[in-house]
Amino acid sequence: QGGAPPTPSAAATMRKRKASHAGSWYTARGPELASQLQNWLDAVAPSAGTARALIAPHAGYSYSGPTAAHAYRHIDPTGITRVFVLGPSHHVYMKNCAVTACDAYETPLGDIPIDRAMSAQLEATGEFGVMDSSTDEDEHSIEMHLAYVHQAMRGQ
Repeated sequence: QGGAPPTPSAAATMRKRKASHAGSWYTARGPELASQLQNWLDAVAPSAGTARALIAPHAGYSYSGPTAAHAYRHIDPTGITRVFVLGPSHHVYMKNCAVTACDAYETPLGDIPIDRAMSAQLEATGEFGVMDSSTDEDEHSIEMHLAYVHQAMRGQ
């Protein structure tokens, strides 16, 4: 008896940003979402070469899904090791940029891991804060890109 309390497992302490807009801004059903995204991607003919950066809308998919496909259609996941997703804050004023406090983003298609070492490097510059989980989950701008990133990167 006594001694140090057991250390929680890594899975138990992993912070995951919930897909808080799934089921309202886009479907929460993974297979349906994958089919919808793929149909939009397949309907778009590439108009340029492979993209190294994208600008795409972040409204609900009924409004922006087909338009966003025009950007995401130009992703070739070969050789991509890191993806940065930037989005505005609609609810909270931020003097600087912020990184998520989470270790993964949840999507109906599967989780997307966060490169915590890169987040720490960004924070160390003094130009980035950390967004609390509640603010992160209230904000839709980045979430609306995550399923497309997952689909375009084919889960890698």
